[in-house]
Amino acid sequence: MSGPFDGYRGIVLTQAWAGSYATQLLGMLGAEIIQVEFHGRPDSWRGAYDRPIPETVANAPGAAEEQHTWNVNPLYNSVNLNKQCITLDLTEPDGVDIFRRLVPLADFVAENFAPRVLGNLGIDYEALRQIKSDIIVCSLSAFGNNGPWRDVPGIGGTIEPISGMSSLLGYEGGPPLNSGQMYPDAAAGLNGFAGIVTALMHREMTGEGQYIDLSMQESSLAFIGDALLEERIIGNVRGRLGNRHMTFAPHGIYATADDKWIALAAETEEQWTALCGVASREGWRNDIRFSDNATRKANEDALDAEICAWVSGQKRDELAKRLSDAGVIAAPVLDAHEVAGDQALRERGFIVDVDHPEAGTHPQSGIPVQLSGTPAAIRRHAPLQGQHTQEVLERLLDIDEDEYMELLNRRITGAGPIK
Repeated sequence: MSGPFDGYRGIVLTQAWAGSYATQLLGMLGAEIIQVEFHGRPDSWRGAYDRPIPETVANAPGAAEEQHTWNVNPLYNSVNLNKQCITLDLTEPDGVDIFRRLVPLADFVAENFAPRVLGNLGIDYEALRQIKSDIIVCSLSAFGNNGPWRDVPGIGGTIEPISGMSSLLGYEGGPPLNSGQMYPDAAAGLNGFAGIVTALMHREMTGEGQYIDLSMQESSLAFIGDALLEERIIGNVRGRLGNRHMTFAPHGIYATADDKWIALAAETEEQWTALCGVASREGWRNDIRFSDNATRKANEDALDAEICAWVSGQKRDELAKRLSDAGVIAAPVLDAHEVAGDQALRERGFIVDVDHPEAGTHPQSGIPVQLSGTPAAIRRHAPLQGQHTQEVLERLLDIDEDEYMELLNRRITGAGPIK
């Protein structure tokens, strides 16, 4: 491995999206990430053991003849790159003992269970710091490890309205909406990553470990901090704007002739003039309703109707290029398949085709930054369930094959459904 965190090791209990994404980012930057799972209760993003395998996965290029549904879920395989996977039953004393023996060999532990879980297992921060005094533990939960909502469960779809994000999503006069993307998971994952990185830097300077208590709600609230401050300072509750901007017009998403969509905006008078030129609509420039930004904003419904009518006769990609070349803010709205094939993202190394031994070859997203001296990279496909258990336990804890087979026979480790 290489990268700025080469030489660091995390023993992580992350699952689903938020925690798994945070630790994947660390793995892409060179840290050794050993993910601990329990095959008796698989990661929700691996999916249930009886979950059917979609045809697009079963027939993917390079897909194995024998696939296990828990190893080929696209969700799991998208946020666990560069990781190793071991399985341990932490409800069994011997499973907990092995986990505790791994902790002194780690720089950080991360998890995103409900706050009560680690304490119930006897491996919360206070217990782990007795094993390794400078350990860093990051706990990522819906509402944090303390406070009145501590034990309330939550996921991205419930955090969006509770954090206030949904109140800003939707169309003018319409109800609040969720993003449809579980956005708080990604936001919390980035914050978890940043928290662990900051804690590692702090330990380098002071020798001290620390506990990171990360709330998905607080992470999401930070993304709408300007709206919160606006309400607290001047008492204005911001309304829903759809795809419009608070201060300038036009700003929107418009349907094109080829059943696609384009995003375009004019932030300055120069851009507005350029837009009128590309559209060959000198009448827009002379229309008193659109004479400057203030009047365009006041007459935005009429303006959008004019732009919709024009754009509906254009082809998306050709129009996006013409507008961009003229200096207008414009871009095609891409679906997931188009993003995966985007030439710029592939040239930057952000979208990479990854070979998986069961799922086959699929495009995956990596790190959206480039580092000159310590480059980040996707070097390992998402692990099969329990793929690295024997190797990791032998390498780090000197557990020999006989001991491993005993753990396997007792189902303290293993893969697949427990029969």
